[in-house]
Amino acid sequence: MGITAALAAEIERVRMFGSAALDLVWVADGSTDGCVSLSNKTWDTAAGVVIARESGAAVVDLDGSPHNLDSHSTIAVSRPLEAGLRALLGRSM
Repeated sequence: MGITAALAAEIERVRMFGSAALDLVWVADGSTDGCVSLSNKTWDTAAGVVIARESGAAVVDLDGSPHNLDSHSTIAVSRPLEAGLRALLGRSM
């Protein structure tokens, strides 16, 4: 809830679509600027991570390391907004 509250205070709108794959694809096509998914599973994110990366989005774990098959969280964001989102998430933890 801390992350959601921090995001809501700083960005225009927080939306929760209910599908990690959909969130990632929407980052890839520019429909949303970023997504934060916590405690997810590989089968929920694998395809969306590939699509988001191929579109040029940054896709990392919550600690900022590159997202991989062992990641428990997924953060995808357009490159121009990456530093700002990572700083915001760092303050909320």
